[in-house]
Amino acid sequence: MKKMFVRLTAVSAALAMGLFAVGCSAPANDGAADKAPTEQGQPANGGSNNSNNANGSSSGQGNSGATAGDNWSGTDVAEAPTVGNLGNFTADTIDGGTFSAADLRDKDVTVVNFWSITCPPCVAEMPDLAKIQAALPENVQLITVLLDSQSGVTEAKSILADAGYKGVTLVPSSSAGDLAAACGDIMYMPTTVLYDANGQALSEFIGGQQNLERTIQNAVNHQLSIMGKPEITIG
Repeated sequence: MKKMFVRLTAVSAALAMGLFAVGCSAPANDGAADKAPTEQGQPANGGSNNSNNANGSSSGQGNSGATAGDNWSGTDVAEAPTVGNLGNFTADTIDGGTFSAADLRDKDVTVVNFWSITCPPCVAEMPDLAKIQAALPENVQLITVLLDSQSGVTEAKSILADAGYKGVTLVPSSSAGDLAAACGDIMYMPTTVLYDANGQALSEFIGGQQNLERTIQNAVNHQLSIMGKPEITIG
């Protein structure tokens, strides 16, 4: 099973109205799905991520200066983050609440999954995300960010309910601060980014994973090891 993802062609076209206009192309072909992550997704400004090391992984700075994403076991290959930090933001949740940067501060790692109702790989992995979210320990959390804004809320609620996902889903607007900017950085869906307690982006991976539970566990444990914290086990 190859990794699948959907490319965004527009994310911020309707910011003046407080909406994110999300467009996408068809999922990548089988050959493209096997390329290195830097070929799958580029920063929104068109720059390239050239921090790959010799074994095909990339290195992103963890919060103690060590590299992230290199020499991992498992099926995942993490990249240095191309999505911005979340040091200052407030956003509505899909169930009418609010969530802000302060909600990151009591967690060692926050896993943020950016998705859309128009993205088949995103929808397909939601049941796995639901299981992972429910199994995480207290020091790690998983949230999702709906890129369709209010226009996709009704369908997104149905998708989340069908998947059994009971965690936080954010519905950002143009006034969401750093989260709005981070959404503008997204080039492919799904994109999953790890953040520390201060909202610093640590690493990311792009596309539906062959084994999402193992990918997330490896990614989180790599960052926890950098922090000197115990590893976790999901499931």
